[in-house]
Amino acid sequence: METVKMTVVSDAKASRLELLVRLVWGTVVGFVLGLIGMFMGVLVTIQWFHILFLGQRQAGIQRLVNAYGVAVTQLKFYLMLATDERPSILPEF
Repeated sequence: METVKMTVVSDAKASRLELLVRLVWGTVVGFVLGLIGMFMGVLVTIQWFHILFLGQRQAGIQRLVNAYGVAVTQLKFYLMLATDERPSILPEF
């Protein structure tokens, strides 16, 4: 198993304007990731059967699922005020 490493950049000084932007940006990105998440659910199901019958992961599906997981985590940290770095609208596939 590979180790998951994450770096969170935060500063003591915070912008009041960023709080307002965060509401709108978080809603938009959350909606987009929600739509992509439905597709990811289908891919995870396909991956499950692939592993069941062939005993290995399909590399393309795994890359997509990993990128989606990173994007969701970035959005969560942004919405929990842990960082001011805005997540991108689409995951970096």
